[in-house]
Amino acid sequence: MSDQDIERWTEEWRAGAPPVADLARMAKRERRLLTMWIAFDWLVGAGLLAFAGWLWLELRTPAMGIAAIGIAALTVVVLAFTIFNWRGVLQGDRASAADFLALALKRSQARLRYIRFGWQILAADLVVIAGAMALEVRDEGLDRLPGMLISTIVATAGAAAILFWWGRRERRRAVRLTAMQRAMQLETENQHE
Repeated sequence: MSDQDIERWTEEWRAGAPPVADLARMAKRERRLLTMWIAFDWLVGAGLLAFAGWLWLELRTPAMGIAAIGIAALTVVVLAFTIFNWRGVLQGDRASAADFLALALKRSQARLRYIRFGWQILAADLVVIAGAMALEVRDEGLDRLPGMLISTIVATAGAAAILFWWGRRERRRAVRLTAMQRAMQLETENQHE
């Protein structure tokens, strides 16, 4: 669900009940996007495990051994987290606006957990990289250190920028969804009084 979808839905809801068919289309589209995201995680995970195996079997240096172990361990942790985090968010589409909103909020909370976990994995990646760099410097000298540092800084800055941007966007979305849910609950309570 995009920011424009939330804004449009909020306006429609304030003007009257939002059309259930529109909400169902939005829920299906979001479920397809999440399914593609999860599949992408698993595809990248398989590629990283293959890469770790290649590092371990082909390069056979201490630095590459540490890198291979770190990549494999972190990939397994990420894939396990993926199973845990996304459970229940691919449920069938809901029939009412309240049900859809509850599901949208549950999906937003799962994305926020995913982003927080991304920061933790980024920190763990830096520990693995630092260990591999230390072994590389010990065994090969300082010749390759500047290139390794620059590539690490660029990759880390890129990942951090994406996590920061996505985190801010998703927190704003979660706040709007929570506010909409509260307003809907208040309106329902007022109608029953």
